[in-house]
Amino acid sequence: MSIQEPSLAIPTVQNFPAEGFSKARSYWLPAALLILAVNFCFLVFYVFVEYKKFFHADSAMKMLLAREIIYSHTFFPPDWYYGNNDIVVVFGQLFAIPAMIFLPAGFTVHAISGLVTSVLVLHSVWLATGLTQIGKTQRTLITASMAAGISGLLAENLYGQASYGTILYMSLYLICCLVKLMRQQSTKHVVLWSVLLCALIMAEFWGNPQRALITIGMPLVIAALWSTCRPGDHRSHVGRASLLGAAASICAGIGGGTILYTVTFAHVNNAARDASSIKWLPYDTIVGNLAVLGKEVLIIFGGLPPADSELLSVIGLYGALRMIVAILLIWLILRAVATSARLDGEVGPLAIYGSVALLSVCFLQVATTIPNLAEPIASSRYLVPSLVTMAIVALATPLDMRQRPIEFLSVAVVLAGLLTSAYPTFVKSDLRSHLGLAQQQPRAIDFSGLARYLEDNGLAYGYATYWNAGPLSVLSDEHVLVRQITLDGPLPMPMRFLSSDRWYLADAWKGETFLLLKQEDANKVDWKQLAALGLPVSRKLQFGELGIFVFGENFAAKLPGWDIRFKQPVTFHAEGAPTLVGSLQARGDGKALVAPANVKGALVYGPYVSIARGTYRLTFDLEAGSNPAAVARIDAASSPAGTVMAEKELTESHGPQQLQFSIDRTSTMEFRVWALGNGEVAFKSVTLQRAGP
Repeated sequence: MSIQEPSLAIPTVQNFPAEGFSKARSYWLPAALLILAVNFCFLVFYVFVEYKKFFHADSAMKMLLAREIIYSHTFFPPDWYYGNNDIVVVFGQLFAIPAMIFLPAGFTVHAISGLVTSVLVLHSVWLATGLTQIGKTQRTLITASMAAGISGLLAENLYGQASYGTILYMSLYLICCLVKLMRQQSTKHVVLWSVLLCALIMAEFWGNPQRALITIGMPLVIAALWSTCRPGDHRSHVGRASLLGAAASICAGIGGGTILYTVTFAHVNNAARDASSIKWLPYDTIVGNLAVLGKEVLIIFGGLPPADSELLSVIGLYGALRMIVAILLIWLILRAVATSARLDGEVGPLAIYGSVALLSVCFLQVATTIPNLAEPIASSRYLVPSLVTMAIVALATPLDMRQRPIEFLSVAVVLAGLLTSAYPTFVKSDLRSHLGLAQQQPRAIDFSGLARYLEDNGLAYGYATYWNAGPLSVLSDEHVLVRQITLDGPLPMPMRFLSSDRWYLADAWKGETFLLLKQEDANKVDWKQLAALGLPVSRKLQFGELGIFVFGENFAAKLPGWDIRFKQPVTFHAEGAPTLVGSLQARGDGKALVAPANVKGALVYGPYVSIARGTYRLTFDLEAGSNPAAVARIDAASSPAGTVMAEKELTESHGPQQLQFSIDRTSTMEFRVWALGNGEVAFKSVTLQRAGP
């Protein structure tokens, strides 16, 4: 007699255990709903109260962007700088904008946006568990587990900053739409689900096609192909109209989203990461990253015990229990990935989608330079959506205590650990999943207290480094506006990344302004040069480790390179300018970079200033000997591409030389003087001024 392999088809399970999960008593569902309600209350407390302690610059971005959208009356503000080739389409700013009709862009509106995102995450989890054939009790418990936050890092990425919560609910909605579409027989319903699926795909690809292709496009295509090509009885249930609808939706969504991205990207500013900087890692590093990957997963699930904590202390014992729960969950996820291709029913596409997404992200994590695994806690966020998706699949497996006792007990232990994690996660954990059950360490800077201190001293507009600027603007309910700067040189410069050009204009604020700096940053500033520009410090205040340097006016009006419209002429002098072949010498009443007669090369380059779209005039103060073969060449070029916008060769020069150029988008520009080796060249300055619209 032949022995048949047990079927992997998922049986229908309606209730929680007397026999597995199939014959539960009637009180299990109300108990599960109560746990969900309790965990959701903790989640609301976290979003509206506790997260204020951890609020940071990346969290503030959605509020700052929402304010710019309202100010500019356009969904893609022309003055805003997006980052890393991303265009923010579906994100928390969507839910902040309506609330800002009545409230300032403060923490309350951020919490409202976070709450809407949290509800969408939990709703998408509930729908995803509905693709499985488990009962309402188990579905409720899985949803309640996700409502508990699981770990500080997961809570931050799903519900606090919520950036990866958005990716998660969009992913789950996508796969649910695909499954529903593949099961429709009515042409009307096929069209309805096709349009919805296409719209969701288009929205994701509109944000960034390259990123969406890895996180959503490829997993969705493979899940769709698996649904249509896998042999089995269920295949006959996929009608021709559903197949055509799925194919058309995916192609139209990807193509339409990519076209929208291309058109939009051409009309917005973007501080982009150079894709060519992403490289493969050497073999030894890849092997080492595999161990780091394990640490990342443990951190995400709150399974990394606090270092140096006593084993028999409360924190030590709880850390051990959470490590056991995390290891069991990782084992269940690996098992779900390994068996995903053999799962029948509607859960199959979900498992395939999650497995492909997880494997793709893990591969990029360990083998490329995309993440920075020297900081595994920060890099682990990339794993959150796919890990949570596969955790849902792993926990949504129908269980039978008698036939599969190990799996039953594993899921029971994991659910028990996750369901009871709300208080430690939302109240006693930080953003790095570090537990402090006794007493949490206070944050380094009390932004709310600092905002009050600035207001008390009559200060309402200033500048600070990235991590200190945005939180102050939001946590003060916009009573104190602080704009982000960089200190790469002797003078502060605007940080045009997730920021707006209008913040740095001379007319953005009239009156006193301030620089908010730590001592190590203050040491980088050339205060004498600021004073020489007519910007002496009028008074200095101190708040903890932060120095507050107050100026009598908005120093954006006098600092070169701040107002990128350049309606007023700005001059860049030879002193301090970069050179490859020149030496700084005294010439007349000033100094000049001088290249000897027989030297070729870049006499001056830079200053790498951002310039708004428009037409501009350059005036070079240049002295060059006479030679019919050309002594020097001047040009204006974009950076980093080096595209020359205008150039002129000179056979001689005894004073100002003008050059005009136009750009159709905000660009970083440099103005160069090339010595051609046919005579001495001396550069004193170059003046930039807007010449037209």
